[in-house]
Amino acid sequence: MIRFNNNKGFTYIELAIAMAIIAFIILAFSQLFINTTVSVKSMQFQTLAYNYAGDKIEEIRNQTFAAIGNPWAPAIWQTESQVQSGTNFTRNVRVSALAASLKRIDIEVIWTEGGQNENINVSTLITDKW
Repeated sequence: MIRFNNNKGFTYIELAIAMAIIAFIILAFSQLFINTTVSVKSMQFQTLAYNYAGDKIEEIRNQTFAAIGNPWAPAIWQTESQVQSGTNFTRNVRVSALAASLKRIDIEVIWTEGGQNENINVSTLITDKW
């Protein structure tokens, strides 16, 4: 007696398990893609904020030392806003005289990302040239 083995195809259970595994892998990669996209956008905003702060530092460094605030006055605050890539960036600048020939510049850049405020802070010292 000859028996034929007809187990050449997949059963429905094997097919369902394979589809569940593929769906799980696709969901994992889609979540990774979404998180990566959000992180890249956040880094773009941070880069714009650091560039915005750096522009002001260079602008201040190009002034004469005497023109950078009054060395005997308390801290001087300036607030400026600029829209970049559809987002409003607010720059707060404070110049503090630490000594007759030394000033500190503090810059804070604030923007809204994902419904919450984000910020960066940059500080530098500037001295009078001899």
